[in-house]
Amino acid sequence: MTTKKPLKDSCQHTKKDGTKTKEISLPNKNNTLQTQSEIKNMKNFFSTALTNFTDDERFLKEYIELKRIKNKTKEQENRESKLVQELLALHGLDNGIWTATLSRSQYYGALSKMRQDIVKKYNCKTPIELMLADRIVASYWRAMKCDMIFNHLVEKEDGSFSFDQLKVNVIKEFNKGIELANRQLNANIILLKELKQPQLNVRVKTDSAYIARNQQVNINPPDKTNTNNENIKPN
Repeated sequence: MTTKKPLKDSCQHTKKDGTKTKEISLPNKNNTLQTQSEIKNMKNFFSTALTNFTDDERFLKEYIELKRIKNKTKEQENRESKLVQELLALHGLDNGIWTATLSRSQYYGALSKMRQDIVKKYNCKTPIELMLADRIVASYWRAMKCDMIFNHLVEKEDGSFSFDQLKVNVIKEFNKGIELANRQLNANIILLKELKQPQLNVRVKTDSAYIARNQQVNINPPDKTNTNNENIKPN
């Protein structure tokens, strides 16, 4: 019966003159496997780290349990309030809380209604569509606020005007802000409309054709014997 020799963690060679070389440490197979397992576990941890902060199901279960408690302690009341805030923030893209809090509290209702109207009008369902609805309201609101400040700076309450260099510089900056907000507003509206347009499905049988939504061009090679050739100019 033979027994296997245990794996060595080091090795040593003997030279021809009988002297031994310096002992060299060898990698331990078990240690290597353990290290690879640890690396895999750490990769999994860091790749899913944000899950701990976005686990709404866990938060909802905790919130339900707290709601069932009749006589809550001060600590439980604080935790319940914090969970409400966290859950509202987690679902902010769906409930529109980010748009509602763009400005002062007295405008929450107006901003929320703007967002709801856009979502309803364009039947926004996907995250991208909801993001665009938020951006449309944000761009519109910024443009309107800049316009309001711009007009108040230019004209006094009695309808008179007065200018100095500081006021001129401020007016120029607000004018730039209005232009930028308008460009962003128009771009976001166009993007949302394009996303909500139905797909164009066309079947074409021709040698060469170019078709767009609002124009069509058919170009066929000249054939005197074929009277069915058709050239349609774009609109």
